[in-house]
Amino acid sequence: MKKLLVCLCVAGLMVSSVSLLFAGGIENKHNWSAEYIRTLNRNAATDSADAVVYNPAGVMKMEDGLYLNLTGQYVLKEYSNTFAGTKYDTDEPDFVPSLFTLYKKDKWAAYGAVTVVVAGGQVDFKDGNTTTFLIGSRLGPALGVPFLIDHRLKGESYFIGYTLGGAYAINDMISVSLGARYVDASREFKGYATLGSAPSVSDLRVDVDYEETGDGWGGIIGINIAPTEELNIGIRYETKTSIDLKTDVKTDTVPGGLPGLVDGAKRNRDMPALLGLGVSYKFNPKIKVDTNFTWYLNNDVDWDDNLVTATNDESQKDNGYDLGIACEYTFNSKWKASVGYMYTWVGIEPEDMKIETPELDGGTIAGGIAYKATPNLEFNFGILRVFYNDKTTDLGIKYEKDPVVDIAASIQYKFF
Repeated sequence: MKKLLVCLCVAGLMVSSVSLLFAGGIENKHNWSAEYIRTLNRNAATDSADAVVYNPAGVMKMEDGLYLNLTGQYVLKEYSNTFAGTKYDTDEPDFVPSLFTLYKKDKWAAYGAVTVVVAGGQVDFKDGNTTTFLIGSRLGPALGVPFLIDHRLKGESYFIGYTLGGAYAINDMISVSLGARYVDASREFKGYATLGSAPSVSDLRVDVDYEETGDGWGGIIGINIAPTEELNIGIRYETKTSIDLKTDVKTDTVPGGLPGLVDGAKRNRDMPALLGLGVSYKFNPKIKVDTNFTWYLNNDVDWDDNLVTATNDESQKDNGYDLGIACEYTFNSKWKASVGYMYTWVGIEPEDMKIETPELDGGTIAGGIAYKATPNLEFNFGILRVFYNDKTTDLGIKYEKDPVVDIAASIQYKFF
């Protein structure tokens, strides 16, 4: 009986799947560049090398040359779940880099990018979480080991995307693009639980450390339509990326092994397809407005749930979307500023969210500046704040994310 309680408590520790990057659906994330952080709306972008991932066909509107763009983001976050008056939280900050390259000549262009396309960060619940509390309080007394003395969960997750592609201008109005993206996926989880038969008596400590890795390929198709000099329309379709995560158990001191955790086991965690639409309109040489709609086709994937779960079932989901608008003002040839707003609906109910990193709906505001130091050198600075909608499950678990602040800077150089 003690062995069963140990297994259940550690199982509670291992349900997490980190999800730091916040702009996007349940799995797909898109806050990659400082230009995005200051506007939130880049699906019709034609002014910077980061367009290779947001509107790849739109790069044909840029000047000929070789571009290199490097972005760094520093993210402050606090995730928490509250149950029965006790709040469990994590506040680990993260640094997220991205790289974009573009070579354009006449009617042709080639491009590449390195971005974190799913998750991208870490959580550390130093005092455990709702999952372990529920398991211990419900099953412990019946099994004769009523006390969960202490417990901890750390998780880290990165799905890195390597994108290569090309674009072609059919005429002055229409350009198209075709690209491929290789995704290298990695998730690692560490946790322990200390159990006792009395409040201050430690009978047993168990540790679990495992990693899931996988990879996959996806395609990206784009079209850019510019009916007039003032109006630009960007369309991007990303295919599903098939990914099977393979388990590598590094440590498992649970007597008999943690149920559901099998070295070498595989589970499906595909990246859903998406459709991105953007419209940009210049009212005059100084004022430009961008609008965005991104539709995440979550229903097209058939996920296996986490290896070891409590009560949630994240395989139950619906399609999600981002909807946004931004305004940019150009002061002169060197300076411009922007503000933006975006609303995100992720497409999953609270009962099926991960307790440790719930996928909450919410609104985001952003702002920033761009400075063109020379004709070939440009800097972008942006900051955004996400306002998530708190959710409470039927069981009474309250999910909160507050605050989430992203500060980003980029440098872009045009070599020729």
